[in-house]
Amino acid sequence: MSVRKAAKNAAKKVFVASGVLRFAHKLAAPAAVILRYHSIQNRPEQYANTIGCDSIHATSIFERHMELIARRFSAVSMDDVALFLKGEKSLPQRAVAITFDDGYKDNFRFAAPILNRFGIPGTFYVLVDSVDRSKAPWYCLLRHAFWTSRRPNWKDPATGTIHDLTESQARDAAFLNAAEICAKLSAPAREELIQNAARALEPEPFPNESDLMMTWDDARTLVKSGHIVGSHTMTHPNVAQVSAADARSELTDSKLKLEKELEEPVKHFSYPHPALNPQWNESTLKITEELGYATAVTTTCGAVRADVHPLAIPRTYIPREESEFLWHIERTLVFRTGAAAENHPDV
Repeated sequence: MSVRKAAKNAAKKVFVASGVLRFAHKLAAPAAVILRYHSIQNRPEQYANTIGCDSIHATSIFERHMELIARRFSAVSMDDVALFLKGEKSLPQRAVAITFDDGYKDNFRFAAPILNRFGIPGTFYVLVDSVDRSKAPWYCLLRHAFWTSRRPNWKDPATGTIHDLTESQARDAAFLNAAEICAKLSAPAREELIQNAARALEPEPFPNESDLMMTWDDARTLVKSGHIVGSHTMTHPNVAQVSAADARSELTDSKLKLEKELEEPVKHFSYPHPALNPQWNESTLKITEELGYATAVTTTCGAVRADVHPLAIPRTYIPREESEFLWHIERTLVFRTGAAAENHPDV
């Protein structure tokens, strides 16, 4: 770590410890911060080539985060956020909501017991087709194909560009290029592209695919434990980049399947953001409204205030280091700009 960065981190620690931001919350308009997790693992390095380390928080780090939330903030649910945005409920001071995208098995295995112990409600947005078929999401399959490939290069089928795979930086760039192609394809076309890429790349066998995603029984247990299960589409495209018909199918079919399996209304949705911007538009707002979703969350960072559109709600990424974690939540609660400008894709 550079001297400048170390000094900056030290200043943040002092600022957070001083209580200045905590006092500022009392003067600011009511707001909540929604944290966006994906995977919680005991050994994140084992999933570097499938889920990807950027999407994983170590169980010990997540546990410390939840301890801090329980001790220093007010944990709220997405139902609370929905009622706040409708003007039907006030938020407590320093409100924080915990959400998870994708529906990984580790959410049920590792995250839920920690949430239960601290009395924190969670919202789990599941990728319905992957849960239903016990199948890895396409971006996990794609990442694994590129990062375990035995080939020296890959040819982009859209442009004919040859991507070098002999160095890690070039390999990652090739993966991201392929993810951008996949993000705007229909599910059948995307699956065909990934199968063709896997044949060309000659990757290692995908490890423990059937145990990667939670089951319907897991999802039902989460609901019975007081948590929320919402939709993250059927197959995780960027719904603002696919056809209007595909977007409607992704949002509609996932909601209907969830309601059938959970035997209760599904009111909450999370926009996938595998690649490309934007991830939502006027058309997707109309579809989510027609389907009766109470909330839809995005990957745009910022606090939830009374004037936020309930079907385009900001969330925030989550620093792992404790002082950065606290600083980011504290400043997001106070300031309307800055963190709100950031946008973080899922891959």
